[in-house]
Amino acid sequence: PMAMRLLALSALCLAALAAYVAGDAPATSVDDFFYAGRCEEPGERCIITRKSNPMPFAPVPTYEPSTLAFVSLGDWGCGPTNCDQKPDPMHQSAGDTQLMVSNNMAKSAQAVGSSFVLALGDNFYFAGVKGVDDPLWASVWQTRFMQPSLMIPWFACLGNHDHYGNAQAQIDFSQMGLDPRWIMPNYYYTTTRDIPVTGQVLQLVVIDTVILDEGYARNMLKEKIEGGVLDGQVLTEFDARAHVRKHAAADQLDWLEETLAQSTADWLIVIGHYPVYSGGEHGTTVSLVNDVRPLLEKYNVDAYLCGHDHTQQHIENAGVQYYVSGNGALRGSVKPISTTLFAAVDPGFMTHQVSGDEMVTTFMGSQGRPIYSHTLARKRNVAA
Repeated sequence: PMAMRLLALSALCLAALAAYVAGDAPATSVDDFFYAGRCEEPGERCIITRKSNPMPFAPVPTYEPSTLAFVSLGDWGCGPTNCDQKPDPMHQSAGDTQLMVSNNMAKSAQAVGSSFVLALGDNFYFAGVKGVDDPLWASVWQTRFMQPSLMIPWFACLGNHDHYGNAQAQIDFSQMGLDPRWIMPNYYYTTTRDIPVTGQVLQLVVIDTVILDEGYARNMLKEKIEGGVLDGQVLTEFDARAHVRKHAAADQLDWLEETLAQSTADWLIVIGHYPVYSGGEHGTTVSLVNDVRPLLEKYNVDAYLCGHDHTQQHIENAGVQYYVSGNGALRGSVKPISTTLFAAVDPGFMTHQVSGDEMVTTFMGSQGRPIYSHTLARKRNVAA
């Protein structure tokens, strides 16, 4: 435990150097947080909040008129059997966990009147899909999320496990219209949605973080092979597609800056798989801190949504909200960083309700109940 606390404290100190928080002051000690459960133990259910606001009340999300509602989840790609290569109980039960999350999400989507789903990557474990006719389309997604409230558009991004298979096939599946719910026109793309009654607009900007950091994805793949989860052939095929990823990545940061700079939206949200900041098992993604974070801050982005770490987290940094939700099927571990406002390991998803003046994001846990809620005031196109 002492070693754990020293590790956590060093992580806090590093994060305090790297980050500045608008609003809540950065934490300076692990003692600034309230802990329920053992978050540093992989697979344990737990919650971390600020000691100044321990276990804050989170209302059940319900339908609100004049509001654009949607749900989001990450790292959900476990069907009945495709995640049980690992012998541990968490992976053996990952399919059941995913189905539980799906049913809870369907109820929340119905309750808030969700217009669409955001799929935050790692859509198909452990090596993506082989093609547009891969059986995993049905076993992991179509038969698992067929509740009426989830028969709505799914705006999806690619995760590292999707790139360990045929990532282009997920784009082709969308372009061919094989299931009209699946929307992924390219590796990165943008779309807008109207907020009812208000005349305001929400813009979603979806990026492919995996192709922004080739070395990171490759190193994680080698770890999976060494751990016996995947065989060496996956690495051979991954390397054979390197030129495709390099080509796709070449213009992405320029496109992202241009898209954000040109946005006149009242609400601007960026979606990717890797977190920018995180206290989870993979942690902060240095390349995104260097390359993406400055753009989020410069162009007044409201929030960055992601998965990858099998946790749920809210981190606020320089006026940008970082919402992590990668708890769709598997359970990771998490420690607070200096800018953490909330963290949990509890299988679930997020609901989002955007009105004229605020966006309410609610993190939902394994019991189908809210475990944390955050209300963000509109900052774009606000009259002086």
